[in-house]
Amino acid sequence: MSNHIHFLVKTGNASGFSTFMKSISLAYYYYFKKKYGWTGYFWQGRYKSQPVGKDEYFLQCGKYIELNPVRAKIVKDPQEYPYSSYNYYAKREDNDIITEDFFYKELGDNNKERQKEYKSILIDEIISESYNNPVWGSPIQRYREGQKTRRKMKR
Repeated sequence: MSNHIHFLVKTGNASGFSTFMKSISLAYYYYFKKKYGWTGYFWQGRYKSQPVGKDEYFLQCGKYIELNPVRAKIVKDPQEYPYSSYNYYAKREDNDIITEDFFYKELGDNNKERQKEYKSILIDEIISESYNNPVWGSPIQRYREGQKTRRKMKR
């Protein structure tokens, strides 16, 4: 995104996430300072974080992140956005900074099955209808997504 980034991070505890964000923030600050000779304040404010406790919500957050560039009209299709994990999961393109989602292996017995299932979970009929809406999905759509996720995870 042009003015913010999204991370979906699993940590052992809340302080682990704070440490992660501090490390990321400082590393990028020093990189930017060195590259562009920056001095002064760098970040506008503190990061925002939202704990994700349920598996269904975790997957919903992932969908939101992957489809955000489409909703923002930066790209027409998530595979066109180079700064996301979509192509890693949907097409198995190499990406050294991605640690594979712990749900991904559950989607199939091999990479082809997982890729197909990932694409169907991410962009199914319900989702594609609400692709460009500023607020993603209605309450009934989110409920249906939760049902579908639970069914798929049982397999």
